[in-house]
Amino acid sequence: MTNKRRTEITVETHTITIIRTRNAKSVYCEICRAEVHVFSLPEIISGFCLENAEIKQLSLAGKIHFVGLTEMLCGNSIADYFINK
Repeated sequence: MTNKRRTEITVETHTITIIRTRNAKSVYCEICRAEVHVFSLPEIISGFCLENAEIKQLSLAGKIHFVGLTEMLCGNSIADYFINK
């Protein structure tokens, strides 16, 4: 009789994206109910290769959101979108 051994290897990978800006602003987001970093449309378009129309569609779908009545996007909603994408 021969003994057979079986080795099972599990590999997990994680990706972390850190976004740093020189003029980071923190604003209270009513939807997140927290103090969040906000980003301008040009920062999001260039940093994440998104189109302006795509950002508007994501905003209308509630996947990402603008903070208050400004053109600034909530950093928490952007992070959640890309994590759950």
